[in-house]
Amino acid sequence: MGLQILLALVPSVLWGLYSLIIPKIGGNTGQQTLGVTTGALLFAGICFPFYRHHYTLFGVTVSVLSGFIWAFACLYQVKSFKQMGVSRTMPITTGMQLIGTGLVGVLFLHELGAAAALELGIAALVVFVVGIALTSYRERKESYDHVGAGMVTVTLSSFAYVAYIVIIEIFAVNSFDVILPQAAGMVAGALLMTMNDEDRFSAKTAQLIIPGVLWAAGNLIMFYSNGVLGVALSFPLSQLGIIISSVGGMVVLHEEKSRTERIALLIGLLCVFCGVVLVGAAKALQ
Repeated sequence: MGLQILLALVPSVLWGLYSLIIPKIGGNTGQQTLGVTTGALLFAGICFPFYRHHYTLFGVTVSVLSGFIWAFACLYQVKSFKQMGVSRTMPITTGMQLIGTGLVGVLFLHELGAAAALELGIAALVVFVVGIALTSYRERKESYDHVGAGMVTVTLSSFAYVAYIVIIEIFAVNSFDVILPQAAGMVAGALLMTMNDEDRFSAKTAQLIIPGVLWAAGNLIMFYSNGVLGVALSFPLSQLGIIISSVGGMVVLHEEKSRTERIALLIGLLCVFCGVVLVGAAKALQ
């Protein structure tokens, strides 16, 4: 199980880098969304000959729908990067996704069925909530409209990210059968949502294919790990890239934070890490 845990951690590294590379490359929201989804489709096409797949009409339909949902999530996430910054957006969206997938895993996928496991799982969700509050703490006063718009954007993105994952798990579509049709759905969704953007096809969009490939590699590994370890354990492990994105937002992207804000961020990240440990302990008690 140790190797499976290590494999489940790989997406966290890839997605942590992904969230930093997108703002570093730049571009508008449409270019970022289309570039990333094109990278995902390119990765899926390259991988296609090297894995077994068993396509069914139902499985393809669910996968394409999942891709559409992901494109929506991506569009709103890159919007929130611009509104609130990576170091603030990523802890909030990660916490929301952890809570959402945890609840779905318990309520619908019947994970953490044992009483002791359920208690630890609930404790983990509480710790996650505390972590979100700390990582989003700000000393500086901001206008209500600015904060409100950013929170609406990141909340919509987070719900969509939860939906794109759980729809695959609820309908039990094989992880290797998901990759190509899901990526096709992502590109189709991105093209539809950016149809009014005259600059969506550009050199900047081509550069943004790189983080798309990183994301897609992490996505494949996560879906595989979900099938082996379960969503309640695998997904939290995949989200530890929050450490890379949050710290990198300050160091690489030079997002300003006061000393108190940095301390709150670090304590919040520690809470999220402790929550992941609690989820792992709960999984072991099943």
